[in-house]
Amino acid sequence: MKNFLGILILALFIANHVQAKVKSTDINFANHFYVDSIQSCKAMDKNYTATFDKKQNVKKVKKLIGYDWPADWEMNSSSMIVRDKGITVPMTMLMSATHNAIANDNHDSVVIAKNLLLDLAKGNTLYDSIGYNEVQKKPMCYAGGDINAPCWYHQYAFARDVFSNYMITALWLKDELNEQEFKTVNLYIKKMYKKFIKPVESKIEEQGFYQMANGGTGILAYASWANDRKLAAKQITHRFKEIDKLFYEDGYINNNSFRGYRGQWYHSYGLDSALGFVYLAQLWGAEVPTKLLNKLVKASEVTNLAITDWNKFKSRKYAGANHNAIEDPENARKRTHERAFGLDILMKIVTNVELVNDPEYLSRRKQYMHQGIDELVGFNPHCIN
Repeated sequence: MKNFLGILILALFIANHVQAKVKSTDINFANHFYVDSIQSCKAMDKNYTATFDKKQNVKKVKKLIGYDWPADWEMNSSSMIVRDKGITVPMTMLMSATHNAIANDNHDSVVIAKNLLLDLAKGNTLYDSIGYNEVQKKPMCYAGGDINAPCWYHQYAFARDVFSNYMITALWLKDELNEQEFKTVNLYIKKMYKKFIKPVESKIEEQGFYQMANGGTGILAYASWANDRKLAAKQITHRFKEIDKLFYEDGYINNNSFRGYRGQWYHSYGLDSALGFVYLAQLWGAEVPTKLLNKLVKASEVTNLAITDWNKFKSRKYAGANHNAIEDPENARKRTHERAFGLDILMKIVTNVELVNDPEYLSRRKQYMHQGIDELVGFNPHCIN
């Protein structure tokens, strides 16, 4: 009888935990990271998003070279507000214009993109930002419940993710680099990766799932750059476990969904990031565990619930304390996150759930769609073939 009970308990444990083990032999890198071949698409039309045909766009990207992000962050950001345009806008412009240059076989623009990639590397761009190990020694965001307290993690995370998007751009341009140019970019990528991303290769967060899959998408970008299938397989297996831990059975997300008057905003932010990672994993050959996929379906349904019945969405209580919950209704964000502009496409592709109509989201996301890249996932889901 005891043996039977033991077997039953073990079976229940296995049934309730993601057991996916992706193998390196499963991995087949897409040539252009999120697609096999970058093609022209309506969502990246040159009249709609950035190109290097306009000299001012080149100048805007050049402003990122050696940019003093720590000083910008210290002067303009707080725990509740991140003023990140100084680094995110030039990077999305570089990505968008590079994407368009490749899609339209514009040789002159490809050369411009390559030179900007090299100049960013030579300028050690963002390397002086705080790294992962250093940020662990700093106070948490919202220290003492103060929304205006400095959030060192923001300085780290936004530098990390802008660099991750740099790596994706480098992947798009890899075939254009000669031996010396490759060495320059590769040296920069290796040292940036070591400081900002390598420390989270095996890290599972206790709370919250945020942009670029908590750094996981950047690891996939590096794995592709280094042609390291073993690393890609290991990271996908690892990040599946993290998503499984942080996404509850009913679709709510640990921390994200319970951030008070911004719970809906951060729930959709985290879901977009997770779906982008899972899409890449599937594209590269990984099989998503049924249990994990079911959680993502539920999380998509919760996104719709928040749109159609915000009070019912918010009625779900969290067992514990969220130190970063926004409790002042004046700071509310009762909408789907505008930066997650590819969420509707990713929901449909990964979970087969349609995003219900959210007029404010559709209106506010337009400015980010004009940037061309959903910076939470590292590509434009509207360009998936």
